[in-house]
Amino acid sequence: MVFLASGLVFLRGYSAVADIANGDPSEVLAFPLTVIMPGLAFAFLALRRDVSTQEGALMQMGAMIQILLIIALPSFGLHLALGFPIVFLIVEIFETRMPLMIKVKILQRLLK
Repeated sequence: MVFLASGLVFLRGYSAVADIANGDPSEVLAFPLTVIMPGLAFAFLALRRDVSTQEGALMQMGAMIQILLIIALPSFGLHLALGFPIVFLIVEIFETRMPLMIKVKILQRLLK
């Protein structure tokens, strides 16, 4: 997920530079709030390893995925940031549809 986040930040940065070269400064002006702030929040969650419960680990993973969606989909970023229940949907799908072997591996990695 960290590589995906850094790739998204790079891609959004590249598109911001391309837009300013074409004379549209709006993406560069929005870059700090639409990419840098969510990127910092993602980094905080990615470096946090003191989650002691399974529910906390799942909420952390769901929040990281939601932040990736905020970075990747700038037109829906506001809706996602204002509480669209993606985290709960991700946790529910993880609990009900994820194969047990994959679920155990992910939880062991998150609960270290």
